[in-house]
Amino acid sequence: MAESGGARSAIDNAVASASSTAPAGSNPQSKKWVSAVTSRVSTKWIGGAATVLILGATAAFGGLEAVPEPPLPEIGAGDTFTGAGWEMTPQRAVLIDELNETGVRPKEGERLLVVIMDVTNVDDAARSSSIGKGSLTAIRVEDAPDIEPAVARYDDTTLTPWLQPGVPAQLVLTWAVPASGFSDGDDIRMALPTATEYTGEFFVYGEYWEDEETGAYAALSIEDVGAGVEE
Repeated sequence: MAESGGARSAIDNAVASASSTAPAGSNPQSKKWVSAVTSRVSTKWIGGAATVLILGATAAFGGLEAVPEPPLPEIGAGDTFTGAGWEMTPQRAVLIDELNETGVRPKEGERLLVVIMDVTNVDDAARSSSIGKGSLTAIRVEDAPDIEPAVARYDDTTLTPWLQPGVPAQLVLTWAVPASGFSDGDDIRMALPTATEYTGEFFVYGEYWEDEETGAYAALSIEDVGAGVEE
């Protein structure tokens, strides 16, 4: 019986020792496989894969949806928008049969759409109202021909005037439009430009304007003045 008890004790000790060195559920072969794989795969790849999985889950729940851009400003008569180095304040829109001082000659079946606008050059150098990107010729009227307007001073009818910095000027912008395209009391919507000023380097000298796009919209009600502008 003593031997039997000793054998049982030896067996119990062996089992206890095996249990302490090899936890339940462990598999030495699986440990070797994991070690082999991780030793051959870059930790950067593992981190990148985890990032992809996280981004994929985020996108699935709408976390990466594009943020909508805010609407462009909408202004009316007497309101000012500053863009492309100009302060632009639309004042009035008229339909007229002809106005030779603008330099625009309507063809048969056309009339002139004229916008009177207060403009100030807020740049630090004189600028042409009509030459180059970012000029006032970028202004467009919706539902009118997609052409540049003629620009003249309201006070002395100078065409394509240059504006000095900080000196307000009242300008006349003119388009030839189909006679049936607009009527008295119609509202027009103008696209006013914005642009970015750059300083030339290497082969380009001085300042210039690029990245021209619509920065705001202006609404005006049309007055039909027939053959001549009424003051």
